[in-house]
Amino acid sequence: MLNKLVDEMRYSGRYAWVSAKNRIGISPKSDKAHLCERIVRAIARGRIHPDSAFTAGVRPDGLGAVMIQRLSIQAAAYDMGFAYYHKPFDFVGHQEMELEDWVRCCEAEFELGHGLPQAGECDLPYVEFLDYAVDERLWRQPHLIGFREMFRYCNARPHLMDGLPWGARYRARAGALVRSTPGRRRVAVHVRRGDVSRSETTKRFTPNAAILRTVEGVVRGLEAHGVPHDVEIHSNGSAEELRDFIDRGYRIADAPGAIESFRKLATADVLVMAKSTFSYVAGLAASGVVVYEPQGYARVPRWVERNEDGTVVDEQLREALVLLGQQG
Repeated sequence: MLNKLVDEMRYSGRYAWVSAKNRIGISPKSDKAHLCERIVRAIARGRIHPDSAFTAGVRPDGLGAVMIQRLSIQAAAYDMGFAYYHKPFDFVGHQEMELEDWVRCCEAEFELGHGLPQAGECDLPYVEFLDYAVDERLWRQPHLIGFREMFRYCNARPHLMDGLPWGARYRARAGALVRSTPGRRRVAVHVRRGDVSRSETTKRFTPNAAILRTVEGVVRGLEAHGVPHDVEIHSNGSAEELRDFIDRGYRIADAPGAIESFRKLATADVLVMAKSTFSYVAGLAASGVVVYEPQGYARVPRWVERNEDGTVVDEQLREALVLLGQQG
């Protein structure tokens, strides 16, 4: 009861502050989370026209971010009883070819809009959620609302994105393109380097020592079950940054690009993720054991927890490995 009261006080104070900023013409771009929450609360109170629909709004970002944008909006729309329209990628950062070709390549690879109605075919007037949230007159008529993301909504309900059909469909396609050694389980470890560093991006950086503890915990679990396995490191880090893994005899994967790396992460028997939307979305597609790294996106219930120091929750790992063994 107290927590609910505190939450309402927080929301009311923020509501008043953002409304005041809007009246004097200050941009609401720094208030995106609040304005998204404002729409969600209005939906819960029946104030949003039920024939409105959700789609992806403007978000120039990397591959993992634009994927989780669409997946979270789709999951939230279905959970709240609204239609969802797929908007094809219009920008994907860290491009590996000309931008237009890269966007087209990513759209074709991941097929997030497979079998879904397309935003370009929707007859409803389009409005960005920032404008929609502050103009309650718009709520009375159906609109196609373009959201930046809905991961905060999904964070409170981490099963939602995991329940979308996209993951199984993508995994089946990618699995046909990835070669594995017969009779051996493949452990894929995402080591995020290049765009993160110990000194400049501490919240997104995980030291090698912590990652090694995770891998060692997984290896011990596999060995206890007598499971032959190979460990492969997926990273764009330098040889020096990855020296600890090389010295342990782990193979540095030679995937030529992001799409090939994603396929291998998503189809691995065991995926050790990083603090990264890229490997988080790969985990949503994966059917094997997924070892979750604590980050801004919530842990899916079927994933194995790891602690900040890299140690794995042993009981969860044992249960997941038993299920893996039952998959053959």
